[in-house]
Amino acid sequence: MHIISHANLRRPGYVYNEHGVGAPAFDQPRISWKHVDGPLLYCSDGQLHWLTWRERFRFYWGLADIHDIDFAHRRANAALALTYRGRER
Repeated sequence: MHIISHANLRRPGYVYNEHGVGAPAFDQPRISWKHVDGPLLYCSDGQLHWLTWRERFRFYWGLADIHDIDFAHRRANAALALTYRGRER
C-alpha cells in the first residue's frame, strides 16, 4: 500500500482512491490462497476481496472461474459507489 499527499507523487502502475491510498494495479485478477487471513482476491481494478466460503465452493467445483468472481465483485462495487454518490447530493 502506498499513501500520497500530493497528486504529482503518484506512482505509475498504481490505482488510487479518493483518500490518496494506492495499491498496485493488476491486468489480470489473481488469488493468494496462502494469505494469513484466508484466500484473497486481487481484482483487476486494484481492489482486494476476501473470498467467501460460497465463492470458494463455486471456484473449487468449477461453477465459476476467477474472472466471474472478479466481475461480480467489481459490479457490486460500482453499484455501491453509485448509491453513495446519490447520497452526497
